[in-house]
Amino acid sequence: MTLVAAAAMALAGAATAPAPALDMTAFFSGRTHTENVLKIVFKRPARLVVDSVGGRGDRGDFVLLDTVREEGKPVRERKWIMRPVGPNRFTGSLTDATGPVDVTVSGRQAVIRYTMKGGLKVVQQMELQADGRTLSNHVDVRKFGLKFASVDGTVRKLD
Repeated sequence: MTLVAAAAMALAGAATAPAPALDMTAFFSGRTHTENVLKIVFKRPARLVVDSVGGRGDRGDFVLLDTVREEGKPVRERKWIMRPVGPNRFTGSLTDATGPVDVTVSGRQAVIRYTMKGGLKVVQQMELQADGRTLSNHVDVRKFGLKFASVDGTVRKLD
Protein backbone atom coordinates (compact mmCIF):
# COMPACT_ATOMS: atom_id res chain seq x y z
CA MET A 1 0.00 0.00 0.00
CA THR A 2 1.37 3.38 -0.88
CA LEU A 3 1.71 6.17 1.62
CA VAL A 4 -0.95 8.20 -0.24
CA ALA A 5 -3.44 5.29 -0.17
CA ALA A 6 -2.82 4.73 3.55
CA ALA A 7 -3.34 8.42 4.28
CA ALA A 8 -6.55 8.46 2.21
CA MET A 9 -7.89 5.43 4.11
CA ALA A 10 -7.00 7.01 7.46
CA LEU A 11 -8.79 10.24 6.50
CA ALA A 12 -11.85 8.34 5.27
CA GLY A 13 -11.97 6.40 8.54
CA ALA A 14 -11.69 9.59 10.57
CA ALA A 15 -14.50 11.22 8.59
CA THR A 16 -16.88 8.32 9.26
CA ALA A 17 -15.96 7.80 12.93
CA PRO A 18 -18.98 8.38 15.16
CA ALA A 19 -19.05 11.75 16.86
CA PRO A 20 -18.77 11.62 20.66
CA ALA A 21 -22.07 11.67 22.54
CA LEU A 22 -22.89 14.55 24.85
CA ASP A 23 -22.44 13.71 28.52
CA MET A 24 -24.25 16.60 30.24
CA THR A 25 -22.88 16.04 33.74
CA ALA A 26 -19.29 15.63 32.51
CA PHE A 27 -19.56 18.71 30.29
CA PHE A 28 -21.00 20.94 33.02
CA SER A 29 -18.77 19.61 35.84
CA GLY A 30 -16.33 22.33 36.72
CA ARG A 31 -16.47 25.76 35.08
CA THR A 32 -18.22 26.80 31.86
CA HIS A 33 -18.61 30.18 30.17
CA THR A 34 -21.51 31.08 27.87
CA GLU A 35 -21.69 34.01 25.46
CA ASN A 36 -25.21 34.65 24.10
CA VAL A 37 -27.34 37.22 22.36
CA LEU A 38 -30.85 37.63 23.81
CA LYS A 39 -33.57 38.83 21.44
CA ILE A 40 -36.91 39.87 22.96
CA VAL A 41 -39.72 41.05 20.69
CA PHE A 42 -39.87 44.84 20.31
CA LYS A 43 -36.48 45.28 22.05
CA ARG A 44 -32.96 45.57 20.76
CA PRO A 45 -30.72 42.48 21.12
CA ALA A 46 -28.83 42.29 24.41
CA ARG A 47 -25.67 40.48 25.47
CA LEU A 48 -26.27 37.59 27.88
CA VAL A 49 -23.24 36.04 29.59
CA VAL A 50 -23.45 33.10 32.00
CA ASP A 51 -20.55 31.76 34.09
CA SER A 52 -21.29 28.42 35.73
CA VAL A 53 -19.78 25.99 38.21
CA GLY A 54 -21.20 22.48 38.39
CA GLY A 55 -20.70 19.25 40.28
CA ARG A 56 -22.26 16.48 42.31
CA GLY A 57 -24.55 17.53 45.14
CA ASP A 58 -24.63 15.84 48.55
CA ARG A 59 -27.76 13.85 47.56
CA GLY A 60 -26.21 12.38 44.40
CA ASP A 61 -27.90 14.99 42.22
CA PHE A 62 -26.11 17.39 39.88
CA VAL A 63 -25.96 21.06 40.91
CA LEU A 64 -25.10 23.92 38.56
CA LEU A 65 -24.67 27.45 39.91
CA ASP A 66 -24.97 30.23 37.31
CA THR A 67 -23.90 33.86 37.50
CA VAL A 68 -26.04 35.62 34.88
CA ARG A 69 -25.04 38.95 33.36
CA GLU A 70 -27.79 40.34 31.14
CA GLU A 71 -27.02 43.65 29.47
CA GLY A 72 -28.89 46.50 31.19
CA LYS A 73 -29.82 44.46 34.29
CA PRO A 74 -28.19 43.67 37.64
CA VAL A 75 -26.12 40.49 37.92
CA ARG A 76 -28.17 37.59 39.26
CA GLU A 77 -27.59 34.06 40.45
CA ARG A 78 -29.59 30.96 39.55
CA LYS A 79 -29.35 27.32 40.52
CA TRP A 80 -30.11 24.09 38.65
CA ILE A 81 -30.58 20.83 40.56
CA MET A 82 -30.91 17.79 38.29
CA ARG A 83 -31.14 14.04 38.84
CA PRO A 84 -31.21 11.17 36.34
CA VAL A 85 -34.61 9.50 35.76
CA GLY A 86 -33.61 7.08 33.03
CA PRO A 87 -31.14 6.62 30.23
CA ASN A 88 -30.32 10.07 28.84
CA ARG A 89 -33.11 11.73 30.86
CA PHE A 90 -32.93 14.13 33.78
CA THR A 91 -35.48 16.03 35.80
CA GLY A 92 -35.09 18.69 38.42
CA SER A 93 -35.51 22.32 39.29
CA LEU A 94 -34.23 25.72 38.23
CA THR A 95 -34.52 28.99 40.11
CA ASP A 96 -36.18 30.60 37.04
CA ALA A 97 -38.69 27.76 36.51
CA THR A 98 -42.17 27.51 38.04
CA GLY A 99 -42.26 23.72 37.72
CA PRO A 100 -40.04 20.79 36.85
CA VAL A 101 -37.22 20.97 34.33
CA ASP A 102 -36.97 18.12 31.82
CA VAL A 103 -33.70 17.27 30.02
CA THR A 104 -33.44 14.71 27.21
CA VAL A 105 -30.06 13.84 25.68
CA SER A 106 -29.78 12.15 22.28
CA GLY A 107 -26.34 11.64 20.80
CA ARG A 108 -24.64 15.03 20.57
CA GLN A 109 -27.80 17.00 21.39
CA ALA A 110 -29.75 17.92 24.51
CA VAL A 111 -33.20 19.47 24.79
CA ILE A 112 -34.23 21.23 28.01
CA ARG A 113 -37.87 22.18 28.65
CA TYR A 114 -39.46 24.19 31.47
CA THR A 115 -41.97 26.94 32.19
CA MET A 116 -41.07 30.34 33.68
CA LYS A 117 -43.20 32.85 35.56
CA GLY A 118 -45.91 34.38 33.41
CA GLY A 119 -46.49 31.13 31.53
CA LEU A 120 -43.39 31.49 29.34
CA LYS A 121 -42.53 28.08 27.82
CA VAL A 122 -38.80 27.55 27.33
CA VAL A 123 -37.18 25.06 24.96
CA GLN A 124 -33.38 25.06 24.96
CA GLN A 125 -31.40 23.05 22.43
CA MET A 126 -27.68 22.42 22.78
CA GLU A 127 -25.36 20.49 20.48
CA LEU A 128 -21.85 19.27 21.20
CA GLN A 129 -19.40 20.60 18.62
CA ALA A 130 -16.55 18.62 17.02
CA ASP A 131 -13.96 19.92 19.52
CA GLY A 132 -15.84 18.23 22.40
CA ARG A 133 -15.45 21.37 24.55
CA THR A 134 -18.07 23.64 22.97
CA LEU A 135 -21.86 23.54 22.77
CA SER A 136 -24.01 25.56 20.41
CA ASN A 137 -26.90 27.02 22.41
CA HIS A 138 -30.34 28.00 21.11
CA VAL A 139 -33.36 28.90 23.25
CA ASP A 140 -36.93 29.69 22.17
CA VAL A 141 -39.32 31.30 24.65
CA ARG A 142 -43.02 31.21 23.75
CA LYS A 143 -46.29 32.39 25.24
CA PHE A 144 -49.67 31.38 23.84
CA GLY A 145 -47.69 29.57 21.12
CA LEU A 146 -46.10 32.81 19.90
CA LYS A 147 -42.35 33.36 19.98
CA PHE A 148 -41.59 35.94 22.68
CA ALA A 149 -37.80 35.72 22.82
CA SER A 150 -34.79 33.73 21.66
CA VAL A 151 -31.21 33.22 22.74
CA ASP A 152 -28.32 32.12 20.54
CA GLY A 153 -24.76 31.53 21.64
CA THR A 154 -21.93 29.23 22.60
CA VAL A 155 -21.07 27.38 25.81
CA ARG A 156 -17.37 26.69 26.40
CA LYS A 157 -15.98 24.21 28.91
CA LEU A 158 -13.19 25.89 30.88
CA ASP A 159 -12.03 22.99 33.10
